[in-house]
Amino acid sequence: MKPFRLEKVLEYRKHLRLDARNALASAISDEQTLLNHQAQAERQKQQQMGELATFAQSENFNIEAAARRRYFMGQLDIQLMVVAEQLIQARMIVEQQRMVLVKADQEVKSLERLYEKYVEEQTAQEQKRSEIELSEQWQSANWCW
Repeated sequence: MKPFRLEKVLEYRKHLRLDARNALASAISDEQTLLNHQAQAERQKQQQMGELATFAQSENFNIEAAARRRYFMGQLDIQLMVVAEQLIQARMIVEQQRMVLVKADQEVKSLERLYEKYVEEQTAQEQKRSEIELSEQWQSANWCW
């Protein structure tokens, strides 16, 4: 069977698809890291709010400790806003990478369909050649002079 003339292109497209998959996985991992960071900052903020409420209810109210808690909560709010912006960017990157992967996958599938069609045609030609050879052999063996 003759080699498929687009074999190298198919291999290259498969390589591009693999790269697109890896890039998508990396983008999803980055997004998950940001989500974890956001959840951790929210837990810390809730903890600080709880401690501040405890201070407010106690008889020995420590103004400095309460001020430190409020300041830390303000810093956590800033972190949460930054992470929220980063999450927006990360989600956009994930969506872009997903679209790149879909396009790469479509290109590979189209070449794979061409390859399958090529193999079917080659198989049909080989089968036809084989039938002709068998027919000629049978005719030469059964020909009476």
